[in-house]
Amino acid sequence: MIGFFYGSDTYRSKQKLMSLKKEFIRRKDQRGLNVSTIEGANLTLDELRKIFLSPGLFTQKRLLIINGILSQPFSKKILEEKEELFKEILRIVKKTRQDKENSLIFWDEEIKEKLLNILQKKLYQTLKKEKYAEEFKLLKGLALKNWLKKQLIDKGFQIENQAIDLLINTHGDNLWLLKNEFDKLIAWQLSCKKNRKICFSDIQSLILPKTEQDIWRLVDALGQKNKINALKILSDQFKNGVDISKIITLLAHQYRTILRIKSYLQNHRVFNQYQLAKILSLHPFVCQKGMAQEKNYTLEELKKIYQQLLKIDFLRKTRKIDSEMLLDLLIIKSLPS
Repeated sequence: MIGFFYGSDTYRSKQKLMSLKKEFIRRKDQRGLNVSTIEGANLTLDELRKIFLSPGLFTQKRLLIINGILSQPFSKKILEEKEELFKEILRIVKKTRQDKENSLIFWDEEIKEKLLNILQKKLYQTLKKEKYAEEFKLLKGLALKNWLKKQLIDKGFQIENQAIDLLINTHGDNLWLLKNEFDKLIAWQLSCKKNRKICFSDIQSLILPKTEQDIWRLVDALGQKNKINALKILSDQFKNGVDISKIITLLAHQYRTILRIKSYLQNHRVFNQYQLAKILSLHPFVCQKGMAQEKNYTLEELKKIYQQLLKIDFLRKTRKIDSEMLLDLLIIKSLPS
C-alpha cells in the first residue's frame, strides 16, 4: 500500500498518519518493531538502500514513513546528488503499490507545485494519483465550526455558537492552537464548573489572552488621544516580556479590522453589531468593539496608522532596528502634544 498525505492543514494530516500507524501496530506489529520513520530532507541514496536491503525488510509486515521529501527545496548542486535517490524512490513506490502486507507512506506539508524541481514534480505527480492520496486543506467557515464541534461532542462536551465564533476569531484556522485551547477548556470545565457546556464567558475569561486585551486598551487609548496612557500600556507590554512581533501583529490586526468597519459604515447603514458581523464575517464581540473605536478616528488616520504598522513590521524583519522605539515614535507622532 502507498499512502500520500499532504497539505496546509498539518494537524489533520498528522492525525490521519498517526491513526494509520496505530492501526498497523494493532493489527500487524504489536511490538512496533517494524515501523520506521525517516526524514526526506536528509535522506541519502545509501541510507535508502540500506533500509530496503536490510535483512527481513518486506519479508515481514512493515510500515515505512517518509517525511518532507517534497516540501524541502533543493539547490542545483543537491538536486544533482538527489537524482538517483528519486529514481530509487519511484522504483520502490512501483514495487510496493500492490503489496497488501506492507505500507509506504509519504507525509508532507503544503506543496507548491511551481516550486518543485523536476525530480520532486515527477514523484508528486505519481503520488497524488495513488488510491490513498489525500490533500488536507485548511478548514474554513462552517466546515471549521462543524469539525470543532464534533471534536468536543466526541469528548462529551457542547459549546455555544458564540463561544466557538470567538475561539475561531482569536486563533484563526490553526487546529494545533485550537486543540490546545480545547484541552484547557475541557480541563477547566471538569475541575471548576463541573458541567460539559462551554459558554462565551468561558472563552473570554480563560482563552482570550491578556496581551490581546491590553492591545484593545492600547487602541482605545490611541483613539482617545491619550498619549500618556498609550505609552504606559506599551511600556508595560515590553516590561512583561511580550514579544515585539506579537504586539505588532495584534495591533495591525486590530487596526485592519477597525479600518474595514469604518470603511463599510461610511457608505452603508447598519443597525447593530450583529448585522455588521454577518456582513464582514467577524464576531459580534469584535464588531461591537470596532464600532465603538472607529468613531475616534478619521479614515485617513486609520489608514496611516495601519500602513505605519506594516512598515515597522517589514523593517523589523529585514533590518536590524529598534522596533520598540519605532512603536513609541508611532504613538508620539499619531497623537497631538
